[in-house]
Amino acid sequence: MSYLLYLTVFSLVIIVALVISSIRSNINLKKSLVDSFGKIPLQKKCDFESIGSYHRYKKTHNDNLEAIDSITWDDLDMNPVFMRINSCLTSVGDEYLYDTLHRAQADKDILLKREDLISYLENNPDNRLKLQINLAKTGKYNYNGMASFIFDADAKALKHPYIYKILTLIPVICILMAIFNIESGIIFFIFSAILNGFVYYSTKSKIESELSAIKYFSSILQCANKICRDKSLESAPYFSELKKSFNSFKHLRTKISGILHRDFSDMAVIMEYIKIIFLIDIRNYNNAIRRIAEYSQDFHMLYTCIGEIDMAICTLSLRKSMPFFCTPSFHNEASIHFENLYHPLVSDPVPNSGIISRSSIITGSNASGKSTFIKSLAVNSILAQTIHTCAAKEFKLRPSLVITSMAVRDSISEGESYFIKEIKSLKRILNKVQNISCTCFIDEILKGTNTIERIAASAAVLKYLHSTDCLCMTASHDIELTCILENEYDNYHFSEHITDDGIHFDYKLKYGPSQTRNAIKLLSYMNFDNQIVEDAESMVDKFMKLKTW
Repeated sequence: MSYLLYLTVFSLVIIVALVISSIRSNINLKKSLVDSFGKIPLQKKCDFESIGSYHRYKKTHNDNLEAIDSITWDDLDMNPVFMRINSCLTSVGDEYLYDTLHRAQADKDILLKREDLISYLENNPDNRLKLQINLAKTGKYNYNGMASFIFDADAKALKHPYIYKILTLIPVICILMAIFNIESGIIFFIFSAILNGFVYYSTKSKIESELSAIKYFSSILQCANKICRDKSLESAPYFSELKKSFNSFKHLRTKISGILHRDFSDMAVIMEYIKIIFLIDIRNYNNAIRRIAEYSQDFHMLYTCIGEIDMAICTLSLRKSMPFFCTPSFHNEASIHFENLYHPLVSDPVPNSGIISRSSIITGSNASGKSTFIKSLAVNSILAQTIHTCAAKEFKLRPSLVITSMAVRDSISEGESYFIKEIKSLKRILNKVQNISCTCFIDEILKGTNTIERIAASAAVLKYLHSTDCLCMTASHDIELTCILENEYDNYHFSEHITDDGIHFDYKLKYGPSQTRNAIKLLSYMNFDNQIVEDAESMVDKFMKLKTW
């Protein structure tokens, strides 16, 4: 009796300890989510190969999908921009945000619904926190395979599923046989158990990654189930779509929850043997895949709803971490209106205001701010059309594809020179503007060739772009372009002044072309030999008289 009492007390202590541990874990999770919300995300290493899986599958299965291309993405350093934005709590959120930032043009209905969800989360902080907790418990899993299930579920199914059904029936027949002949029944049962064990492990090794994906899908279903059961969330945007899509897979939630589950208790070991003998995990896997393939649109909607909710929470946190922000407005004119615009990655930005009413050339010396400015315009044009958030006090633009030619590099592996890479980069812009409204940004056009041909070719390319449905902004050192294209392009510049104390940049956008040439003054400031400075100034005078360009 005393032994039974001790055992009961011990069991109660274990249960109480587990309950306290669970409560403590939830308190810590809640505190962590509250403390990190509205803060700049910690810069963790991102596996962009995994995060980009959903976007790659979408491009592969939709040839007509217009998207921010890889050159533009790299030119604008969008990976660091993604990391600055991203505080998503699930892998689905990461993947969905990455794909969203690649979207080409704004879909106003989607943006309005996205904004409604963000507003709901801001006005209902308790509900937002409940959603965060559910999403955080789902967690992240690289190479989770969810995207492949959306677009290629049929290929994941096991062939000849009837074989597994037959193999499952054999042990049952053996058990029934044992009623009439126990010795024969046991012998045949052992052989069938060995056969099914071989089939189980050989099949499981082939579909290990897919089983892991099903396990993560189970976590998504658990999260969706908790959200759908919460009556207080019924008025939230995307709730009805989530509930409808979840209902298509509701019955799978318990069936697939045990796949790849690791438990070494005595009862769990027995259950594992039963799973092996009756191929339970294999059959549940195949049933889940068949269900996903049959209801592929619902599966995609389930993924979309979780992604939108996670991304909306992330976007709201981003807004609260910014010095200031605005939601964009859209018009049909090929122009950009901006007030106190800044780059989201610059820690101490100098905002700029203005109206780019037509294609423009921006001149100025190195480090004066022209490249950062056009990147600020480009990045905010993308953010406006994707997460409906801009680093500015006001931002108004035409929905259009953002495309750039900036950070061109030699390609040793491909055997291509800088200039070849540069003209290929420009050619893709010229091709794209034939089919879609574009806003293009070019930094130091055709700088990989000699002065005379550079200016002539640059002027011809820019004049052609002006004749298309394209708003083009180019940063250049070539003042000559401002004269050649004065009828087609507006002119803006950035400037600096040099004193005995050093070089001073104000990083402010000014109307008109740059009127200063400070490169030689910079040589003097950096204490180059006086003879070099004097010879350089003398040669400038000669070149200006000869007018060799």
